[in-house]
Amino acid sequence: MKKIFKIFLIISTITIFGQMIFANDNVKNDLSSISVSIKYYNKTIYYSGNNPDNPIFVHISIKNKGTETLRFKLADDRMFSLDFNAYTVKHDMLNQTDSIIEKRSTNQTVYFREISLEQGEEYSFIENVNDYIKIPDSSIYYLELIFYPELYKSK
Repeated sequence: MKKIFKIFLIISTITIFGQMIFANDNVKNDLSSISVSIKYYNKTIYYSGNNPDNPIFVHISIKNKGTETLRFKLADDRMFSLDFNAYTVKHDMLNQTDSIIEKRSTNQTVYFREISLEQGEEYSFIENVNDYIKIPDSSIYYLELIFYPELYKSK
């Protein structure tokens, strides 16, 4: 009787954990069909410094170019979903602002929403680059966007 119970317990355990493993394999999200683009929200001449009176707004669009439903997480504080890099003409990278470094290095709860995009759908929003990057001098800069579909994780 004990032997039958042990065998039943082993088979039940294997069945339960096997279902959990295969269920996680099906949930993996294929992000190869995602398209993320940025463009200036209002083209104008921007001045150096992170003055709140001189924001640099960019329009960010996330589009599903695939045939399957695309799911990703977008944090309420978008500093956990996005990152900007800016480079000078000499390929020197600009520093991040103190606020983004502080937010990402403190232990806190990050609230987010899960967004689902069907085929051809697009989600767009506006962000201020000055919240992410320190711009010390007037110059020409190349701007790069990094999108974290599963939120930013410290390295």
